Amino acid sequence: MLTVEGLEVRLGSKVVLEGVTFTAGRGLLLIAGPNGAGKSTLFKAVLNLLPYRGKICVDGVCGPERVRHIGYVPQRIQIEAPATVWEFVYIPTRLRGARDAAERAREALKLAGISELRDRPVAALSGGQLQRAAVARALATGGEVLLLDEPLSNIDPQGRIEILSLLSELKRERVVLMTSHELTLPSDLADRVLLLNRRVVAFGAPGEVLREEVLRRIYRYVRIARTPEGLVCATEDYGAH
Repeated sequence: MLTVEGLEVRLGSKVVLEGVTFTAGRGLLLIAGPNGAGKSTLFKAVLNLLPYRGKICVDGVCGPERVRHIGYVPQRIQIEAPATVWEFVYIPTRLRGARDAAERAREALKLAGISELRDRPVAALSGGQLQRAAVARALATGGEVLLLDEPLSNIDPQGRIEILSLLSELKRERVVLMTSHELTLPSDLADRVLLLNRRVVAFGAPGEVLREEVLRRIYRYVRIARTPEGLVCATEDYGAH
């Protein structure tokens, strides 16, 4: 379980996050909000990548060592050197000191459904394949809590379907947090939704949060799009009031 209590993040004199409190258990927590709402900053705080006030714990581990239990997929995946898919997943796992790094990498590739791509250069992957390779690396290096920053951006419709299908499997045994500015697709997969705009605007089941009167608190424009479950979603991000 991930627990965040009274989180405050300042960048210079600017308050980016203030009084953010929530818990995330097994399942998928969708974190939504307009550009500049603090979604990526929240992930950086959880990963101990910037100073913050408050308390962040993973299964009761509240210090920097909690990061060992977290896998992270950034919004922009950097390919820093020529590497195969296997090297992309295995090497970071080994560098974290995992004695069973090879086994963890093999299992992660299997879970991500890309075992057959292990010898392919990462640079030759499609957008959806690269995203799954990044998920595999996150599973191998951490995996109990997964943080995915805008995993549906910059991939084609088929890649989106594959990622959502993968997340539907992973969330059964893990804590998965996913940010998105587009809500119609991931809302059907989410178990809980955190609506963020520097502070927590709403937190709860999708049916409680994804309502027009709630979304209009932070979106200047809400395009009405009803999912099969009847939820109202903001499908375009026009910034906060």
